[in-house]
Amino acid sequence: MKTCFVSRLGGAGDIMHAAHLPELIKKHYGVTRLVWETNYHGMHILSGNPFIDELQMVDVNKMTANRMSKNLEHARETYDMVFDFSNTIEKAYCTNENDQRYYRSDKWRRENLGKKSYYDVMTDAAGLPESYYGTRGKLYFSEEEHANAEQTVKNRKAELNCKKAILINLSGSTLHKKFVQAESVARKLLDRFPDVYIVLTGDEYCKEQVFEHERVLNRVGVWNFRTVALRCKYMDLTISIESGLALVAHSWDAPTLQLLTAASWDNHVKYAKKAFWIQAKTPCSPCHRNPREYFGCPVIEDHPACVFFDEDEIVTKAELALYGDPLAI
Repeated sequence: MKTCFVSRLGGAGDIMHAAHLPELIKKHYGVTRLVWETNYHGMHILSGNPFIDELQMVDVNKMTANRMSKNLEHARETYDMVFDFSNTIEKAYCTNENDQRYYRSDKWRRENLGKKSYYDVMTDAAGLPESYYGTRGKLYFSEEEHANAEQTVKNRKAELNCKKAILINLSGSTLHKKFVQAESVARKLLDRFPDVYIVLTGDEYCKEQVFEHERVLNRVGVWNFRTVALRCKYMDLTISIESGLALVAHSWDAPTLQLLTAASWDNHVKYAKKAFWIQAKTPCSPCHRNPREYFGCPVIEDHPACVFFDEDEIVTKAELALYGDPLAI
């Protein structure tokens, strides 16, 4: 028996970009037992993965750096292989104010950090050959869960006399992932397309962005991430500023419009099919920064300027996704 221990904590996008590794690690290294340590976000993404023999959850609110290091020390004595994927994307391919690369030119960061898919970054982190480049992660659900999700969307369309369903994600984990124009864009979509209904999703911190409309279903703070992740597969379009949820929608190859702020097309969209995207028009986007204080970032109405997009362009892209031939990448 060859055993392997993996530790990967992080946001939903960080975990999603590692979701292809359980299968590849087992296949490439001949691992027979794989134990994977993760946090809350990882449990929603990795649950049911048939290539993980034991999925362990860590409560990051109770975790200390010492506990993390000592646990890894123990793992290295216990398992044949150990992978610690801490900060493989967050600090290696993104920069914050404590990193001198944060203060280099946008051009430098784009040349050095913006030309590689984060899936391929994680493939490299696992020591796997480039022949695995392009492999993406996916989520696993039961046939019953798929059937229920698909039927729920069909039932809602019938109830509202609609032909199309759009899921709008209100926010990701940080300020440059907040869809501040969600209501305005949604109302334009509803006015433009009378056969569309919209589902709003997000965590409890997004409740202030909720609005009412007869063809809007509010599931903010109601559906957990895993529930929303499966719904994406059966929506006619998912719209989200760059986030883990957008990546999940891409993983299904479901029509998805991702609004890119800090990341590039190569980082977040490459390899996806039925993929639509808009890069923020601010000169600094993509910046490949992961700021904590947003030092040096242009600001509009107390928000990073990169979260403001041309609403008419979003509507045009949505129309192409819903009614035209999707632009496959």
